[in-house]
Amino acid sequence: MENRRSRLGRTGQGAVVVLAVLAATVGTTAGTSVAAAKKKSCVTHITDDLGRVKTHNWCNVKKIKYLGLQQGKTYIAIVQGKGPMTLTLTSTETVSNTRSSTVTVTAGSVSAAVGFDVTKARTKAMAGSWNVPKGKNGTLVAYPLYKAYSFKAYSKLDGSYMGKGVARQAVGYHYVHSAK
Repeated sequence: MENRRSRLGRTGQGAVVVLAVLAATVGTTAGTSVAAAKKKSCVTHITDDLGRVKTHNWCNVKKIKYLGLQQGKTYIAIVQGKGPMTLTLTSTETVSNTRSSTVTVTAGSVSAAVGFDVTKARTKAMAGSWNVPKGKNGTLVAYPLYKAYSFKAYSKLDGSYMGKGVARQAVGYHYVHSAK
C-alpha cells in the first residue's frame, strides 16, 4: 500500500511539471507585466543546462490575405519652400519591413507564411518634385509604402485560434504635397 501511494505522489509531481509547461505555452510566466500577460504568446524560451536559450514556436501562421498598398504613418523625408519654386526631394533612405499582431509569434513563422523576411530592410534612392504656387509655402513629404498582408495564428497543440496580425513589406515611397 505504501508503495502505491509513493508512486501516486510521483505521478502528481509529474502532472505539476506538465501543467507548468502548458502554462508557458500560452504565455503565462512569472514576472511579466499586466499588458504583456494579456497578449497571448505562441513562443517559449527554454534555457538548457549549458545556458543556451532555445526558442519554441507553438503556433502555425495561416490564412494569409493581401490587403493592398499602405502608406506608413511616419514620414521619412521632407522639404519645404516658398513659391514660386520647385521643391525637389532626393534622398537615399532605409525602410524596414514590419509585423504587428495581437499574439506573440516568431518572425520566422510569419516570414515563411507571407513569403518575405519581416526583419529585413531595404535601402533605395528616391526623387520627387513639385511646383509650389507663387506666394505659398509648400511642403513635399515622403512616406514609406508597403504591401500589407493579414494573417491568423493557430495553436499547434489543439488548432485553436490564438490571434491575428499584419506583415508589411517595404516596396517604395508615397509623396504628399501641400501649400499654405
